[in-house]
Amino acid sequence: MEMKTIVKKRSLTEDTPGEEMGSEDCEAPTGIKRADEMQNCAESKAEGTLKPGSQIRPVVSEEEVRKLAERLYGIIVLEMCELDSYDDRNFMIQADSYVKNPILKSVSTNGYVMKIANSLDSSDESFFHAQNEIMLHLNKRGIKCPVPVQNIYGKYHSVEKLGQSNHVVRLLEYIPGKVFHGVPHPDKLFYQAGQFIARIDSALKSIWMLENFPKLKDFLYVIKDEHHKDIVEQVLEAFKRRVIPNMDEYEQGVIYGDFNEHNVIVNKKASNSKEYEITGIIDFGDVCYSRYVFELAIAMTYMILEANDLNAGGLVIAGYSMIRLIPPHEKEILRITIAARLCQSLVMGLYTATVDSSNQYILSSQTRGWNVLEALWSESDKDILERWNKIAEEYLTHSS
Repeated sequence: MEMKTIVKKRSLTEDTPGEEMGSEDCEAPTGIKRADEMQNCAESKAEGTLKPGSQIRPVVSEEEVRKLAERLYGIIVLEMCELDSYDDRNFMIQADSYVKNPILKSVSTNGYVMKIANSLDSSDESFFHAQNEIMLHLNKRGIKCPVPVQNIYGKYHSVEKLGQSNHVVRLLEYIPGKVFHGVPHPDKLFYQAGQFIARIDSALKSIWMLENFPKLKDFLYVIKDEHHKDIVEQVLEAFKRRVIPNMDEYEQGVIYGDFNEHNVIVNKKASNSKEYEITGIIDFGDVCYSRYVFELAIAMTYMILEANDLNAGGLVIAGYSMIRLIPPHEKEILRITIAARLCQSLVMGLYTATVDSSNQYILSSQTRGWNVLEALWSESDKDILERWNKIAEEYLTHSS
């Protein structure tokens, strides 16, 4: 399988002034998970940039979605609901299985998600080609994820004129289950989270970025709380001093890049069980070539946020380390890189709310996010790492 180098073009402008949906309930998610999309996985050499005030979200009606489904995939839509997305449009649809489909060999009984990408990302079709290849690659290796569906042209995506702009349109098979957010969280589930993201990295190894964190300085004007701004500035300085100079020392590879509570799929271990286990992953919009330590830091960030407890980080380390050994020099920067991810999400969430007032849901977890950032930053690297290592060791000893 051909694996292409991809560059996500939604980078932050240098001169800025001072979702492969699967199992999603048709409700607004409560989180800050997508606010960092505008930074994550954007190479500094990217040609296209997202400028403040840009409106790139697709303008499309449900009737137009129905027509797209029929014309491109031969699907007669029985039911449809829109899923929340940061700057794309995603629609969960159920196909009428009693109508003979002239295009699809078989119709998924679980339904589909039609993903209509924003106009900026749609300008680079190779980005979507790479996403589709990665999903197919992981699926063949036993990682449950959305599978792209071929359209009438035999392709996994097409470019469609919607309103005044062009947008990439894809259809993915729906993954049944619940998202990680909202189900009970015993220690074992956080351990599984560590294992699962390591499995993904292992599957992708044969084949984008937290590196852009310093650019966040151009967006600090959106922070009105001076205490919060001071913390972000401290994290920026620590990242530039402790992480950037040592980039070449951290192992690199293709990473998933957005292991958060709304992208992780869980199912009950048995129909009569109250215990959940991680079974799949959705949304490949942030896949990139980067450092594995950033992957771990991103996963730990969202698991800590979901648990609202710094100790969850130790459980993720326990699971992750069972598949990939974490070198000491990578562990030493976990506190800084987790804090950096928190800063990205929080600051860009505030910024996005100033640009697009219709996306206010991204602000719903700001309070928890700032509280977690304050708690983490009040710890020393040595103390928090010792705490996480002890939790990981105790969990592994107990579980064995």
